[in-house]
Amino acid sequence: MKNKFKKSIVYKLFLVTTLLLVISSICTYSIIYMLLPNYYHKYKKMTIENQLDSIVTNSPKLDINNIEEYLGQISFNNNANIVVTDEYGNVIYFTNVLQKGLVAIPKKEDLSHFKNIEKTNTRPMYTSYRKIKFYNSEEKYNLYLTAPLQPVSEASKVLFLLIPYIGLVVILISVIGGLIYSKVISKPLISMNKVAKEMAKLDFTKKCTVKGEDEIGELSQSLNDLSDNLRISMEELQRANEQLLDDIAKEREIEKKRREFIATISHELKTPITILKGQIEGMLSNIGIYKDRNKYLKRNLEVLNDMEYIVKETLEISKLESQGFKPKKEQVSLSKIVEECIYNTSFISKRKNIFIDKNIKEDLFVCGDSKLLKKVVNNIITNAINHSPENEKVYASLYEERDEIILKIENTGIYIEENELKEIFKPFYRIEKSRNRKSGGSGLGLYIVKMILDAHNGKYSISNSEKGVEFKLCLKKYS
Repeated sequence: MKNKFKKSIVYKLFLVTTLLLVISSICTYSIIYMLLPNYYHKYKKMTIENQLDSIVTNSPKLDINNIEEYLGQISFNNNANIVVTDEYGNVIYFTNVLQKGLVAIPKKEDLSHFKNIEKTNTRPMYTSYRKIKFYNSEEKYNLYLTAPLQPVSEASKVLFLLIPYIGLVVILISVIGGLIYSKVISKPLISMNKVAKEMAKLDFTKKCTVKGEDEIGELSQSLNDLSDNLRISMEELQRANEQLLDDIAKEREIEKKRREFIATISHELKTPITILKGQIEGMLSNIGIYKDRNKYLKRNLEVLNDMEYIVKETLEISKLESQGFKPKKEQVSLSKIVEECIYNTSFISKRKNIFIDKNIKEDLFVCGDSKLLKKVVNNIITNAINHSPENEKVYASLYEERDEIILKIENTGIYIEENELKEIFKPFYRIEKSRNRKSGGSGLGLYIVKMILDAHNGKYSISNSEKGVEFKLCLKKYS
């Protein structure tokens, strides 16, 4: 915990700030201590010179007989002695605020040596000299101003004696100031660090609450923007991953169905090939019943026709399953297609004495591929006739409902088990357990119907009705 605190920005800011304040205070105090004597001397000298210049400037306005009050005030304000003599050295005015003896009055021939003279005895003094003239006198007078420089050494001594106390106060203020400064500066950084740690855990719900127009405020806003962008990117990546997993699952399912389809079609073709091989070998060897070649050649042709039909259906499925396949999008009259398909299958229904009861509304159009949709309708109607017993009915109705065109084909006299309804759209699935092609077909018809309707985004279903089995198809109305 101790090491962690030493590594924290609060500790570093506190330490640096405190040291800077202490060092700055020491430097400032040292500069004052070292420069104070020289600065004081220069200041005192400059003050005396300025005061003398002021007296010289104002002397033409002063009366020689009434200068006591004016010069006395200057002497008192500057803690200085002032001596005024005539040009012969006679004292006209003399102040004694220093109370440490009189200043010697220089002789006339020595007056020039009194300008800017500093005393070198144990009591440092500064003396300066000017020539002045009063307004009511034609004579010229000498003005001497002497001021002590001793107090500065006492002040320096006091400053030296105060070093421990001032140092203690400086350290205390530096520590408190450093602590406050480190807390104020580090608080938003610590807050942003917590948000950054949550972002590292992929939690983008936390936001920086630091406000301001400085760099820290901009950093806080940038961190929030980064969090939002990362959240959006992560969501998009997650959706892409989910889509990828879904695509992989679909691809696996398609591959599984493809393998099952190949296995099934291999089985479907294996049986007729075996039959053909046996019959041809029998005919070639003139064995028993196979001596009647005309009879079995006719049967062989029927088997070959069935195989040809399976191959054509398989090629159709392959075309529909190809990735580049897209049905045509054109206006198609579904009414016309249904009428044509009923007419084309009428010879089958008449052979089984099945009556087709139709209720077809005219001029109903959908968007799609006319050839493929015709194949769907023809397959549904043919299945309805083929799977109905003789002397039954097939009901065909076509109507519109809101924005959809609905086709219903219902054949009577038949019932399909619920478990078989779930499997009916699978390839090579036949309801007849015997899987006889003459009664059950190839098993590919409804699978092709499913693929075509899926390509057209159609809705479809097969269900048992009160009279038999009903196929329902819904397609979007052409607009």
